[in-house]
Amino acid sequence: MTRGSRARLAVAAAFVCALPLGLAACGSRSPDKTAPRQVFRFRLREEPPTVDPAQMTDNLSEAIVMNVFRGLVAMDPESLAVVPAVAASWTVSPDNLTYTFRLRDGVTFHNGRALEAQDVVWSFERVLKKETHSPRRWLLEPVTGALDFAAGKASSVTGLSTPDPRTVVLHLDRPFAPFLGMLTMGGASIVPREVYENPEKSYLRAPVGCGPFKVVRWEPSSLIEMAAFDRYYGGRPAIDLVQARIIENQVTAFQEYRTGGLDSLDEVPTDLPADVEPEVLRYPLLGIGYIGFNLDRAPLKGNPALRQAINYAVDKEYLWSKLLPGANIPGRGLIPPGIAGYDADLPGYPHDEAKARSLLARAGYPAGRGLAPISLWFNTSGDNRRIAEQVQADLRGVGVPVTLREVDWAAYLKAVEGSAETAGEAQMFRFGWSLDYPDADAVLRPLLHSKNVGPAGNYFRYRNPAFDDLVDRALTLVDPAARADLYRKAERIAVMEDAPLLFLNYFGSMTLFKPYVKGVTPTPLGEFRIPLERLRLEKPAS
Repeated sequence: MTRGSRARLAVAAAFVCALPLGLAACGSRSPDKTAPRQVFRFRLREEPPTVDPAQMTDNLSEAIVMNVFRGLVAMDPESLAVVPAVAASWTVSPDNLTYTFRLRDGVTFHNGRALEAQDVVWSFERVLKKETHSPRRWLLEPVTGALDFAAGKASSVTGLSTPDPRTVVLHLDRPFAPFLGMLTMGGASIVPREVYENPEKSYLRAPVGCGPFKVVRWEPSSLIEMAAFDRYYGGRPAIDLVQARIIENQVTAFQEYRTGGLDSLDEVPTDLPADVEPEVLRYPLLGIGYIGFNLDRAPLKGNPALRQAINYAVDKEYLWSKLLPGANIPGRGLIPPGIAGYDADLPGYPHDEAKARSLLARAGYPAGRGLAPISLWFNTSGDNRRIAEQVQADLRGVGVPVTLREVDWAAYLKAVEGSAETAGEAQMFRFGWSLDYPDADAVLRPLLHSKNVGPAGNYFRYRNPAFDDLVDRALTLVDPAARADLYRKAERIAVMEDAPLLFLNYFGSMTLFKPYVKGVTPTPLGEFRIPLERLRLEKPAS
């Protein structure tokens, strides 16, 4: 699932973490005291693993983080252009090395303190610090001196400065084409030092940002509430309260939607009733679904023929046209349609059992003889289970034995991520990736660059110097066509030669919204990036 499959956490005993609600209202729009409160309710399949922007890597966490926090810049959900956020404007030097951001006036943290340039410096240094163990450190590594600071060789980042309280300057070692897009990610959010220095880490249940909503209640494994922030620099949202209801079971969640307990639902049943069909919003997503291979564990280690055989054995057309019909389409590679560098001529791995058997023999396992069962891990979800079972059946058909391991989210992440030094337990794992910014770099580098082996994103533990070189060179180019050509070459190496994963699908989204929910902005960045501050409810009078 995007930046991690959505899975289930064990139900904990009820524990309510009540947070302060009162903050003085001085936003551009004051709530109408006579109108009924506007409460928008959506579903999360499980509790977010974290709401710390420096630690976020999955879209459950993103559903909260992207509404509570803001960075210097943001991504427009429709055009995918980089737009102002905390920074009112910015300039880039002619040599593409120096980025100067001018902060907007009136930006306030949820604790009431005004945001200043030094908060940006501290937030960025926090992400880079070795002690933070941030899997998003790579966002800021292009800044001059970032690596030395991260390694503890310097007390500050030389390329990060604040000429005055309203200006932030970032200087890079070399041109880095997707840098602005990377700064729109949640990991580049700005946080108040006085809150995030707390050794007790109370911010893990009481996050403080400067976004349109603030967390006001958290009932573990049940509910997260976010109230409109009256002093949000973009104007107070029309929605007064957002309720993220944690509902694990898909059937239960749909029943809640049908009976009015939810205003939106991210998981649409395949047997959708006809009367609900008009409420489905369909739109493409920038992302891929896959089953990853652990290249540091046998038998997939050092055996590309086995990995290619597995790819040919799985019938992706059946998966997305028959088993789980909807918005997903069969995948051929890593770069999704709609991104510069997408290769329409990439062969991929069409279903071909004869070719799978031939490659299996070349891998040293004719008809599967001598091949021990391979474990396929997935987190608890009805769709994940159905996909895993079908993949298991397809592989059994060519002689590859597979055992299924369905576990909760915490156990799943541990088995998949491992550490930078040690591989996780999972040999194969069901996962996915949604692009955080519309650039081929946003999928190739986080997932497959050797510098990101382990929790940073390269769970496959894939290492290929030729691939790394192409991806690194593309970062320094300004010409979009030249960059796209290098990305296509890199993708071909990874997909057609090394096959570090089973390429399942390019993402599409089907999301349910009640007809009275207005202001919905579909975005290829994913359903949890639909801006809640734009929503309003126009329910008929009862």
